[in-house]
Amino acid sequence: MSGSVTIDFSAYFGANSGYVEELYKQYLNDPSLVGESWAGFFSSLSKMAEAINGGRQHAISPAGEIFEEPNGRAAIAEIGETSVDVAISTRLQERVFRLVNAYRSFGHLKAKINPLSKGVLPFPQTAELDPHYYGFTESELNQEVSCDGFRSKARMRLGDLISELQEVYCGSIGFEYTHLLSEEERAWLQNKIENRFSHSYELSTEQKLRKLKVLVEAESFEAELHKKYVGHKRFSLEGGETLMPMLDTALDEGQQRGIKEALIGMAHRGRLNVLVNAIGKPMEEIFNEFEDQSIYSALGSGDVKYHLGYSSSYQTASGGEVRLSLACNPSHLEFVDPVLEGMARARQDLYYNKDRKSVLPLLIHGDAAFIGQGVVPETLNLSLVRGYRTGGSLHIVINNQIGFTTNPEDARSSIYCTDMAKAVLAPVFHVNCEDVEAACWITKLAIEFRMRYERDVVIDLYCYRRYGHNEGDDPSFTQPLSYSEIRKKKTAARIYGAELIAKGELTADAVEKLYSEFKERFEHAQSRKSPKVQGEACPMHGRLRVPTPETGVALENLHRVAQSLVNYPEGFVPHPKLKTILEKRVETLTSGSGIDWGFAEALAFGSLMLEGKRIRLSGQDSGRGTFSHRHLALNNHEAPEIYLPLTRLVEQGAQGSFEVYNSTLSEAAVLGFEFGYASEAPQALVMWEAQFGDFSNGAQVVIDQFIVSSEAKWHQLSGVTMLLPHGFEGQGPEHSSARLERFLQLCGEGNIVVCYPTTASQYFHLLRRQGLIDMKRPLVVMTPKSLLRLPEATCATSDLTSGKFETVLENDYALNPKECSLVMTSGKIYYDLAAALQKAERPNAKLVRFEQLYPFPQFEIKKALKDLNIKTAIWVQEEPQNMGAWSYIEPYLRGKLGLDAVYVGRDVAASPATGSGKRHAQEQQAIVNEVLRLIS
Repeated sequence: MSGSVTIDFSAYFGANSGYVEELYKQYLNDPSLVGESWAGFFSSLSKMAEAINGGRQHAISPAGEIFEEPNGRAAIAEIGETSVDVAISTRLQERVFRLVNAYRSFGHLKAKINPLSKGVLPFPQTAELDPHYYGFTESELNQEVSCDGFRSKARMRLGDLISELQEVYCGSIGFEYTHLLSEEERAWLQNKIENRFSHSYELSTEQKLRKLKVLVEAESFEAELHKKYVGHKRFSLEGGETLMPMLDTALDEGQQRGIKEALIGMAHRGRLNVLVNAIGKPMEEIFNEFEDQSIYSALGSGDVKYHLGYSSSYQTASGGEVRLSLACNPSHLEFVDPVLEGMARARQDLYYNKDRKSVLPLLIHGDAAFIGQGVVPETLNLSLVRGYRTGGSLHIVINNQIGFTTNPEDARSSIYCTDMAKAVLAPVFHVNCEDVEAACWITKLAIEFRMRYERDVVIDLYCYRRYGHNEGDDPSFTQPLSYSEIRKKKTAARIYGAELIAKGELTADAVEKLYSEFKERFEHAQSRKSPKVQGEACPMHGRLRVPTPETGVALENLHRVAQSLVNYPEGFVPHPKLKTILEKRVETLTSGSGIDWGFAEALAFGSLMLEGKRIRLSGQDSGRGTFSHRHLALNNHEAPEIYLPLTRLVEQGAQGSFEVYNSTLSEAAVLGFEFGYASEAPQALVMWEAQFGDFSNGAQVVIDQFIVSSEAKWHQLSGVTMLLPHGFEGQGPEHSSARLERFLQLCGEGNIVVCYPTTASQYFHLLRRQGLIDMKRPLVVMTPKSLLRLPEATCATSDLTSGKFETVLENDYALNPKECSLVMTSGKIYYDLAAALQKAERPNAKLVRFEQLYPFPQFEIKKALKDLNIKTAIWVQEEPQNMGAWSYIEPYLRGKLGLDAVYVGRDVAASPATGSGKRHAQEQQAIVNEVLRLIS
């Protein structure tokens, strides 16, 4: 440029003026650096510079006045009329750019996305969307201006630009995408959005008929159920039926772009409709469930019809096929979200070589739950984390603008229920349910974005709920204005049908035929219902004993695993201190004794890998281990690199795999994810580790509603293993108890396995047992803290090369077996008792410890007591009496073994443990002393 212009950017761009000034500097160096739209803006400044004689420096005021620096107005006479026009044009152009930016950023606030007008939460208004705010004159409205690349154009008449901005950004769809940090993503979306009408998503007549048919089927299914099963809860989709053509579009567009499977997670609203009209569950089965005649109710406890899942093959509009599954879900609304993500990740890993685009997680939310349930942001936060990403999820919010009876203003602090999704840089699209083709187009765009960028995307379907929370509820008590309007509303199918009739694309008779055809199909299914189910629940459900495999490992394989732990790749420098620790571990295998807990665990993992098993471990700090005991994810001491030593086995030909991930600081979402992963990977050993055992209560919903009950309710097996550090060591109430009592209270029908191993070899065999058995159930392990380094808890090499996990272990101190005392315990306190009995002069006691608490090892205990003449058992635990295993074990001792039971342990307490280390030691010694007194 022959001259440059200093412009007061702050007058137009406020806080962003520094950014614009920096862009201008880049433009002066190379216009291509700033992109086409900014180059167009700055080009006007180039023209002005050329108009200024002699290249002297000038400034432009917000009013368009030009001043020479430092000689004031001296150069005005030299500039001439043309340059003044350029200055005025530049000021106009700046206002135009601000207008375009405002519509791109805030146009959604004026979009016609709400099908309701009464009793709804109004959107905040911004003056920046009002053309009058910019002071455009009549003559300016007729001028051609640079339009910042709007609709891929260079220039437009200003009046036309305003009209088209309103058409694009203030129609039936509200777009939120300018918060994305990636310029490429913003530009891509902007191009798609602004050219929607010029490169139209134009449906053929055949496609429009399909969308209408899907809508009619959705509407008619609900209407017929409403007449047939009066008063039954079904949580209908009515008011939100547009969801169904959106799903049809998502599956069709996704299949064309490489999606092989779609997994759907959703709560109860509209679930029956999705089951029948999307997934293809036979209506006969739905009717049987309404009439309580489902065969599945005779297998386990079963569940209500609107919690059940189903799988099928979906035929898309373009002739393709997608495997489609709906995950089972409890009434705890959004807790299926992380479960579904885990299921999707497992299927991507197992069947599609970790292709993250192959399986689509499709989550359908409610508006109040999406903003209200903490598990939602926990799950969103997993979306870009390497151990949990699934290539982007499609979220559709059925926004019926109410939560049971709660209005939006009482349900959230944000403008939209979807605002949290912007934290993970997901684009958000709001759409009016009564514009069916707009809803389908935005679904197509969402799928395209997901497949291109492998990121989450959210569609907020603004709709309404035709009835109350359930069909027996009267919503007019709490939302009288809204429901006075809703009662008069036509359905989406009737609205869309009328549009097509008005356009001459369908006749009224053709529309009515769709209704009559579905009614005929419904009535035919009614006539084909199954006969009544006879009998009661299967008496063997959940009680089958799974054979325990041999879990010893050949010595040569143990050495092979051990060497992988200290055989580093070229250029990798381990921490010097850690290098010594790991080398000493390996030496214990050779020496034949002293194998500690962390090393035994690594040997279990590695040996399973040699047998072709997948190992997946995640949790807070799981790579190193909370107590610095694991070290299966090593950091290069001199470079930003992480190395997993066990992966060396894969390089050497092992057919298994190993993954360990430090998780986000979340319990509910991460445990839910691992439950879902394990349910789809039955041959894998999938583990979640709590940083401390009591942190598992942050995932209590996942434990209660999924882990312990999914088999009984939904016939869904999951072999997820929970590693919960537990033990009373004077560290206070928050780091002592994994709440063993809660898990034992949840045991029933063989639903889970609860173990409290006390030696490294027992832990080794337990992990291998869980990894090798085919019919896995959830495994809950009370893992140690101090025992990790306790010499007495280590094991010999021979303990690993043979044997198996023993559910019961015993130590015999009896001088007279016919007259000895029976001391029973479980867990860490065994070592305190053993040490005391060894020192006692005449203990005359048999010490039995339960390594497995559930299923109760009845046969093994009876075998241990076979030759004893004992009527009373002393049960010892370090937990308070109302915690730990006592309440669970006492009925078994009395009922199964015929023993009277005496309790020795801490008294009933509100808090698990004392915060005083001194008091803890006193309490622990008092327990031991009481046992010695009773057996003396």
